Amino acid sequence: MVAGSRERAVIVSVHDVAPANLAGLRWLLGRLDELNVQPRSLLVIPSEGGQDDLRHCPELVDLLHEEVRRGSEIVLHGYAHRRAGPWRGSLATRVRAALFAREAAEFASLSWPDQRARLQAGRQLLHELGFEVRGFCPPAWLATPELPELLRELGFRYLVEMLWVHDLRLRQPLPTPWLGYLGSRPFDEGLVQIGAALLRPWRERAAAVSVFLHPQGAAGSPACARVLRELARLLSERKPVTYGELLEW
Repeated sequence: MVAGSRERAVIVSVHDVAPANLAGLRWLLGRLDELNVQPRSLLVIPSEGGQDDLRHCPELVDLLHEEVRRGSEIVLHGYAHRRAGPWRGSLATRVRAALFAREAAEFASLSWPDQRARLQAGRQLLHELGFEVRGFCPPAWLATPELPELLRELGFRYLVEMLWVHDLRLRQPLPTPWLGYLGSRPFDEGLVQIGAALLRPWRERAAAVSVFLHPQGAAGSPACARVLRELARLLSERKPVTYGELLEW
């Protein structure tokens, strides 16, 4: 991020982009179009559950290519987005995974070799479909401590965490206080709203903020509607950018 930049940024990310979520994804993108949010960051699951292979859904592939033509970016979001074994990582990571992402925290349940293999496989699958991938966001934002160095070794440019975007080349974390919609249980959405309220003072003064959205249940969700209203307010004072663009902001 360029020091002293006057214009403030908002990164709008749509998570869990996968064939099973295509209808919800179209609905969300339509709402973002109405708000004139362009570009956006699309977090793509190459093979959700190890079975729902993106290559078997040309409709979604075409949609993603159209998004890229309009300036959006593709971010690798795990490989299967499913837990693969016992929890690993710090105590805080294991507790968060067990409480809030029991089936989703893929990269908090993989050994180093398995993480490496899935990163390579996911990026290769997206490359075969014509997508450049520079960034990675682990499912549920949870991973083991070795992930940044592994991503650096594999040539990734940035890592997305819940409160930070890590510039892997410069080894610099960029703060991105958030608000968002999880597409999860009412209890989880309530916790997210509390977290967003606590972060509001930080968001108000931050150079960049993050708004994350999930397609699951978005169309009928009051929680999602609240986030979209707040996003509309943010757009009056901030410019939409992608994670990749944030590194040069």
